[in-house]
Amino acid sequence: MDIIEKRARECRPMIVSLVKESSLVTNLMSLYVITEEEACKVRTMMQNDTFKANEIMMDCVFRSEQPGKWTSFMEALKKSGYDGIRRALMSSNDDNDVIKAHILNNIQIHTAELANMKACCMPLAVRLYSESVLTDVDFENISSEYQRKGDYDANVMLLDRMKSRLTPRIWYCEFLQALMDIECDHLVEMIEPKFIHNKDHLLETFGVEIESSNVTGRGQTSEAAGNQTSVSYVDMSIREHVLTVAEEGEMEVDNMAPPPVPPRSYSLGDTEQYISNNIDDGDNTDVKELYNRKKMLNNKEFPEDSNISVGNDNVGYENHAIQDDDDNDSLESDDENDKINTDQSMSTYQLRSYQTELAENAINGKNTIICSETGTGKTWVALEIIKRHLEMARKGSKVAFMARTGLLVKQQADRLVKHLPMYKTKLITGEDEDSKQLNMYMDMNDILCFTPQILVNNLDVSTVKSLSEYSLLILDECHHTKGDEPYNRLMRKYLVEKAEGVKNLPQIVGLTASIGVGKSRTEDEAVDYIIRVMACLDVRILSTVDKNIAALSKHINMPEEETIALLKPNPDPCKTVLLTAIEATEDLLDDNALMQPDIVDMITENKPSEKESQSYNKWTVDMFKAAQLKLDDYGVSRDICACARYLNTFNSALEINKLLRAKDIIKFLAQKHQPDGIHRDKHTEVEKTLYQKLLDVQKELTKKGKDIENPNVRTLSNTLRKMLESKGDDSRALVFVKARATCRALAEFLDKDLGQQGYRTSPLYGKENRGGDDGMTESVQTDILEKFREGFYKVIVCTSVGNEGIDVPQCNIVLSYEYSGDEITKIQMKGRARQKDAVVTLMADEKLLEQDRINAYKAAMMNRALKRVKLLQPRYIETKVKGFQTDEMSKYRFKVATEDYKKARKSEEDHDILCGRCTIFGCFVSDVRQMNSNYVVIDKEFPDKVTRREHRRPKTYDGLHKKFKMYCKKCGLDWGIIGICKGLECHILKIENMVFRNHRTREKNVYRKWDDQPYRVPKITPDDIPNMLGNQL
Repeated sequence: MDIIEKRARECRPMIVSLVKESSLVTNLMSLYVITEEEACKVRTMMQNDTFKANEIMMDCVFRSEQPGKWTSFMEALKKSGYDGIRRALMSSNDDNDVIKAHILNNIQIHTAELANMKACCMPLAVRLYSESVLTDVDFENISSEYQRKGDYDANVMLLDRMKSRLTPRIWYCEFLQALMDIECDHLVEMIEPKFIHNKDHLLETFGVEIESSNVTGRGQTSEAAGNQTSVSYVDMSIREHVLTVAEEGEMEVDNMAPPPVPPRSYSLGDTEQYISNNIDDGDNTDVKELYNRKKMLNNKEFPEDSNISVGNDNVGYENHAIQDDDDNDSLESDDENDKINTDQSMSTYQLRSYQTELAENAINGKNTIICSETGTGKTWVALEIIKRHLEMARKGSKVAFMARTGLLVKQQADRLVKHLPMYKTKLITGEDEDSKQLNMYMDMNDILCFTPQILVNNLDVSTVKSLSEYSLLILDECHHTKGDEPYNRLMRKYLVEKAEGVKNLPQIVGLTASIGVGKSRTEDEAVDYIIRVMACLDVRILSTVDKNIAALSKHINMPEEETIALLKPNPDPCKTVLLTAIEATEDLLDDNALMQPDIVDMITENKPSEKESQSYNKWTVDMFKAAQLKLDDYGVSRDICACARYLNTFNSALEINKLLRAKDIIKFLAQKHQPDGIHRDKHTEVEKTLYQKLLDVQKELTKKGKDIENPNVRTLSNTLRKMLESKGDDSRALVFVKARATCRALAEFLDKDLGQQGYRTSPLYGKENRGGDDGMTESVQTDILEKFREGFYKVIVCTSVGNEGIDVPQCNIVLSYEYSGDEITKIQMKGRARQKDAVVTLMADEKLLEQDRINAYKAAMMNRALKRVKLLQPRYIETKVKGFQTDEMSKYRFKVATEDYKKARKSEEDHDILCGRCTIFGCFVSDVRQMNSNYVVIDKEFPDKVTRREHRRPKTYDGLHKKFKMYCKKCGLDWGIIGICKGLECHILKIENMVFRNHRTREKNVYRKWDDQPYRVPKITPDDIPNMLGNQL
């Protein structure tokens, strides 16, 4: 038997207890000692049970038939940094076991006291790392443990990891010396008194010698150090008792004898001159390694109370630059118009000084919100954070980069692929069929890019079991972490996992140009609002530019702002036509509703007088729902609902009239009520009257609006033309509007009007389907944006989808057309104007202009509140954060409890599913089955109750190809789609257009989601197929 194999069997318990990570497994596989399949099995097991994984690894090694496997085993130990194990396998000194037992026994006896050390862990880790007792991986894991869990857990990890690499004699002496270096002599007195009182005798017993050199001491400059001695410990027993051919005839010297290890006679205070003078000396390879480690240490940060220093440099990632001297070398901000060398890799660029300052806290492992104006390059800061995180994090760590829309996610993913080619990046969008199976992508990729809703969905169905599967979450536009937004739902899950003691939760980094103030009226309220956002993100520190303001100011483009008041046409014949139609429709509504006691109050008391207002629009929606649910007479209910729908349409048409032309109103009305025209033969008398009135409105608008042009749309077009001409051929313009109908109509007008000068225009709006209005797919959005960047389109008319994060450096014109939001919207829109000569224009009525002035005030209040938060005491912030987090977790638990209660209350009590317009019976809810995310009707009679039309936009999702639209055969209401799945037609109900009626109580309800309805819908089974085939045979 090979002597190393014999020693490996004897030392097996030591090996399986000391190996802590998978590098040894990887090296054994690369040297063919174990197979790839075996390595994969061990690595998987190592994630949950290191000891058991190491047992399997050793079994594989012993079974291996690879020639020279023990030579390879020793090489793998060396490559993996397990020098202590390698030395133990080579040593034949029986005294080693006695001394080792003494050392381990001493540490075990005093484990409790050592684990409870306060403010010692990171100083100890620095010193042990500098003396190679800890590796890079050990150091990073201990630092991470400290940041997340504090002293105790980090101390336990340190005590465990320090035993893994060197021989017990060395790590023990280095550990005792490190304790003394950080002035913990009382602990050394307790563990090993002889180390203080009779060190020479103890070291002689251990077979360890001190080697020293008059070089710079720890924590000092060479000038200050004088003749101070640097101490290192060398295990002489290794040199005296290495197995040789003479002692063990079975071994070959060249296979087993390790290269001589030079004595270490240097410290972390060594100067660069000392390194350069000795770097070519073959015996000083360790000096070079230590120098490299010193440089690495300078890029690490430890908690502020650690008070660690190395030489003249604080051990931490700290930026002291005041002036931005690296303009020509830095990778430009994503938000700036300077030319970028697209071939630059992340290894060659250098962040600007203010960007480095923004990155500090995150690179040091802290949860933080990076707050900085649009135009400062937060995305490049995020790339650097990701790069540094993956360099320092444990192997296999995963980063999630999130943005709220697929368009922004793709933009960020493209940048990551381009500038971090050393890491695998995967883009996952809602259009991907596998978006609910993130686990499929985890092993193959380092960085995953998706919307937060995708991660929430995966957590809900447990394809991602815990957020601890990620080591870093980047939340772009993180000011949306509020209310029931996907970011906040995600972070509530994070806070609950943290409260439940889940280990290794990811670091959180938020990015925003405008954290906002919500409904705050005072600075104090604004401060509380900001701290609540911090609490939701589990953040205690904001990252802003404070030290490098001068450098920042050179790169911030403050666009010129101007306002243009909308004109009120006088006379306004189109408005008169629409208001007349509203009055006639209200009369018809009164005739049907005033004798209905359940809804009469909505007409006599609740109806707004201002027909153009948003409140009137909301009232029409409320009237529709009330008639649908509260009236038992389905004929009256249907007629009142029809009146409400038409009133809603005319209200929207008034908004279009204010902004666009008569022809745009006519087109909008035709599109909105196209289904009514298709199903005219199914109308009630009231519906016939309403439809005829709509036709009369169309004729009137055609006649009166033929020669009338809205002065506002002409002003808009002329303003854009002048700006584009004056600012040059490379100019780009973004025009923001509120509604999709306005977006499409205005883009069509501008494309024709400005196209004469070569300025092409395109619409850009969201992907969600709303009220029969199909959204714009992510691929179409991406294509439009790319053509905008390239200059094919010079103008884009967009809804709010273009308000945040869109990266078009050439954009120098932003015009809001009767579009305003809050202080966040104002800041974000200014940020879309990237160039130095940019202009931001607001065209609005007086009411909206006043709102804009309020937004400007709130934006200034936000900036003042941010500065106040930065000055608050950490203890105060911690107290406030914990209070807000308690509140957030209470909301989360209440919501979960409510959902669980609803699920528990789901019964087998059947319901009728009725048409939402004519209330004709469609099917029983017991005839519905869940198929993936869809709900299909299995009643064989159901196809006879609908008419079908080819779908305008057929596509495949979730394993289903949607092919037809289906409508109520009686009234023509949209009931959903007919899809094809594995050759089988599936009738999928549109739940928001249906009414549920309880069999027993006759109570009616409407629901927007299937999860909200009260019946427990079973999943589809093979037994349901015959019913679905029905008349398909």
